[in-house]
Amino acid sequence: MELKSQDTLLALKYWSLKLDGQESSVRGIAEAIGISASEVSKGTKRLVASHLVVQRSGRVFAESGALLEWLCYGVRYAYPQENVGYGRGMATSWNCPVLKSEVSAPVPPLVWSVSGGDVEGVLIKPLHDSVPLAASRDEQLYRAMSLLEAIRGGKPRELAIARDLLARLIKGKL
Repeated sequence: MELKSQDTLLALKYWSLKLDGQESSVRGIAEAIGISASEVSKGTKRLVASHLVVQRSGRVFAESGALLEWLCYGVRYAYPQENVGYGRGMATSWNCPVLKSEVSAPVPPLVWSVSGGDVEGVLIKPLHDSVPLAASRDEQLYRAMSLLEAIRGGKPRELAIARDLLARLIKGKL
């Protein structure tokens, strides 16, 4: 069973829900991240099969160790970052306004294309088309997805810092 790019977004949404102590239905998750309920259901099955999430007593939880390994070392190669031009959008990577770090944000900023976006910069293709929508609705998810963009397109020093910050975030220590 092969993971789709939206499955990583879904796994991070499960992580975010657990972090906030929330539960949500398939339909609620679908609305929150902008994909269909059937895709949430299919994606959850793929995530369970790949051991990125576990299902207990009818509830789904992110398996933080496996998820962190996938985010830090797998996603970068399975879904490399792609620049798609220049324009307005939502800041991401080190330019993310809710992300604090010692890394100097790139100029021009890296942004996901969003209609009516407030930042002008280099447009990068998000992991999945619904990432900007999902990130705009969930601050923890926005942080995680921005760090994931830093990993997908980072140089060695930035990569090490992003992996450390993402590990702390996923473990609830950031």
